[in-house]
Amino acid sequence: MAKLNDIKDSNYLTKEDCEPALTVTISHCVEEDVSMANQPAKMKYVVYFEGQEKGMVLNLTNFQRIVQVSGRDDTDNWKGVQINLYNDPTVDFGGKLVGGIRVWVQQTAPPGIGAASAKQQSSAEPGTTNPGYVGDDPPPPTEDDIPY
Repeated sequence: MAKLNDIKDSNYLTKEDCEPALTVTISHCVEEDVSMANQPAKMKYVVYFEGQEKGMVLNLTNFQRIVQVSGRDDTDNWKGVQINLYNDPTVDFGGKLVGGIRVWVQQTAPPGIGAASAKQQSSAEPGTTNPGYVGDDPPPPTEDDIPY
């Protein structure tokens, strides 16, 4: 049976591409036109990864998280930096929860990834689903964290 992501044709990574979470290594970052066909140009920065066809269109949050993970604020210096991408269901757009790709900067696994996978972080290969997280952000709330 087909899934939505099998039918949806995108030139860039989508949130569905990041389920389960991915560990990727940055190959380069470029500014390119990400507009739909027959639409005015919309220039955005896109980060590409070793062994991955699709790049990720950067938003400010993910740009800042890559800076936090890498310690480098210039995209020209991101080559070789390993980051982790996951589908965060709490991403909102226009006041609605729509979900989206996030760069994970915590040493624990994002929601939906078991502790055993998180412990294997040092052996992560680029493009794998093995999360290796660094940083100081608190983990996003899970359903278990909601006080009722």
